Amino acid sequence: MSDEQYSYENAIREFVYIELPFDGDADGRKDLVRADIIRPRELDGVARIPAIMDPSPYYELYDRHGEKSEYSHPEDKWNSPLKKFPFFYDNYFVPRGYAMILLSTSGTALSEGFCDIGGPKDVASANAVVDWLNGRAKGYVTRDRRTPDNEMKADWASGLVGAIGKSYDGSVPNGMAATGIEGLKTIVPISAISSQYDWYHPQGALLNGDDADGGWWEPDNFAASLQSAAEGRLQRFNTKGGWQRLHDGSDKEFRRYNEFWAERDYRSHVKDFKASVFIVHGVNDLNVMMNQVNGYWKALGECGVPRKIWLHQYAHDDPFDVRHDAWVATLERWFDYWLKGVDNGIMDEPEACVEDIDGNWKSYASWPVPGAADHTFAVRGGEDARLGELAETDDAGAAADKSGEPANVASVKGARVHELLAAAQSDKAHDDRLLYVSTPLERDWHISGTPHVTMRVKASAPDTNLCASLIEYGEGNYVQVSEDIHALVELKEKRPAVGGSSDDDKASYAVCVPRKSHEMQNMVTRGWIATAHKDSFDEFTPTPADQWYEIGFDLLATDWIVRAGHRLALAIYNNSQRLAAVPLSDFDVDLDSVRLTIPFAQ
Repeated sequence: MSDEQYSYENAIREFVYIELPFDGDADGRKDLVRADIIRPRELDGVARIPAIMDPSPYYELYDRHGEKSEYSHPEDKWNSPLKKFPFFYDNYFVPRGYAMILLSTSGTALSEGFCDIGGPKDVASANAVVDWLNGRAKGYVTRDRRTPDNEMKADWASGLVGAIGKSYDGSVPNGMAATGIEGLKTIVPISAISSQYDWYHPQGALLNGDDADGGWWEPDNFAASLQSAAEGRLQRFNTKGGWQRLHDGSDKEFRRYNEFWAERDYRSHVKDFKASVFIVHGVNDLNVMMNQVNGYWKALGECGVPRKIWLHQYAHDDPFDVRHDAWVATLERWFDYWLKGVDNGIMDEPEACVEDIDGNWKSYASWPVPGAADHTFAVRGGEDARLGELAETDDAGAAADKSGEPANVASVKGARVHELLAAAQSDKAHDDRLLYVSTPLERDWHISGTPHVTMRVKASAPDTNLCASLIEYGEGNYVQVSEDIHALVELKEKRPAVGGSSDDDKASYAVCVPRKSHEMQNMVTRGWIATAHKDSFDEFTPTPADQWYEIGFDLLATDWIVRAGHRLALAIYNNSQRLAAVPLSDFDVDLDSVRLTIPFAQ
């Protein structure tokens, strides 16, 4: 690994305004984006060094682990370098011979332009940093003079770049890699989006959120919250209909996968990747859910992209807090290999590292866990058909006569319900859901991958949702995800400083521990689909009311061990409180047709 051999306190702290190839805010000139840089002074003019960058729209709005960017001259931020770079990347990697770059993406903080929520302008503004580091884009010392004598060149840079970030900050690197840009050698997306459509409209549904109609915060509203208010004014946000294009393109009413979403579908361009990928994700993340991981990870493997994955049992949480020591050491080895060419063996190690339910980390050749095989379950109703048994079956297909009226039907009332039914209520029939529970398991069942459910139904509404949950019943100490979508809590105890420090930047952060609770039930995973998108996400096709049709959908991928002696249950219902209050629908379900497929590892 790289030794800590260069001074952090005396490092060069500078900034550059990089010119984009377009005029996103329609002010008559090409946009400039602001990048803040910190790099070892000892290597200036001596060696060309690689850069690690974190592109973000949030630097003026939100903390990074309790830290915000701080300027040496806050009264004139435009012309001031940073004295504090938030979080630990700069403290750790600058003394080890790297430059650290924080980019404010297009239209945010001190960057000109237009914020288009993961779209071409977002991605292009991050790619501009790679281009500037490789001599393909112009940069300026100040933003007010674009003349040759005010140009700034990256004559210190090797041109090799790694991009890292969590959530939005990690989604932009996914978009960068999708362009195949030269010089981007690796990305580390943490809790990041690989398809914006699946984040906004998972399987055609509308998530619950803050909009006036109760729906998810759509791209136009999200962009308005991020667009720069620098110098006390919003930049030219809606010039030439930019805001309207976001609103129209996202198609909130019909939720179709269209050209707008295709521009923001990074995993569909994996074949173009020239960067390696190190994914980190929480299987209980309710913000950026596991639907951003399974298809992306599979595509990377199919296209031969060098890859690594860590999966932890928590939520929208950072590996720095989840597995601190191992994370810092592994990240260093990863960047050393890809950006410095250090042959440290990291690519000879297993691709996947997964945390189990007891907090132990296990390595696997890949993920889902090798050897995981599909097992199929059917349901059988009791006296009240809404409550019954979940049992494994050799019959993977629907047993009902599809040409006539089903013999075994259970009805569920249209309602927007809590996904998790308490154990105390699991032996009672409920009119707002169907529940089928297994007998106690004879051995541990390791679920690894993506469960899938199919059934034949009849709905009273043509455009509604159909949902399913996979629930574990049995006593345990289960992870609890808070309303702010995190499953870790901070202690008063502080870690020792990570890497170098200065009077303004100590790089000391709170120790975090999982939030767990002793419960009798646990949500293993859940899933849903908009019935009008059961056949296609490209087309909106309301289903015929009161007519039988077949429907199938994936539940969110997971990696979880259900304990021996516990019971596994399938719940089926109309609408979840995690989804917006779309029209409700009563459902009749052909019980003989219900098939649940779960991948189990031995």
